Amino acid sequence: MAYQHQLNPWVIHQLLPSLKQHTIARFRSRAEAEGYVKVVTRLTPNAKFAIAFDAGSASPTKSTAKPAATPSMPSAKVKVSIS
Repeated sequence: MAYQHQLNPWVIHQLLPSLKQHTIARFRSRAEAEGYVKVVTRLTPNAKFAIAFDAGSASPTKSTAKPAATPSMPSAKVKVSIS
C-alpha cells in the first residue's frame, strides 16, 4: 500500500452493475467521507456509494527463498481451564 493511501484510509466506492466498484475518493476521517457521500448522492441520485476503511494488505509478501529445514520437534500440548 502506498504511503498516500495509508494517510487516507477511508475510501468511497461507487457500486457499479455486475458487482464492480470504482474508487471515487479517499479521506483521512470517516466524517469527511460521509459528508462527501451526501454531496455526491445529491448530484447523482441514481448511483450507489459505499464507504470502506482500507486497512492495507494483511497478507505477507511472497518470498522466493526456500525455508530452512528444521528438525522435527515434539508438539507441545497446552491445557487451558477457564473457571
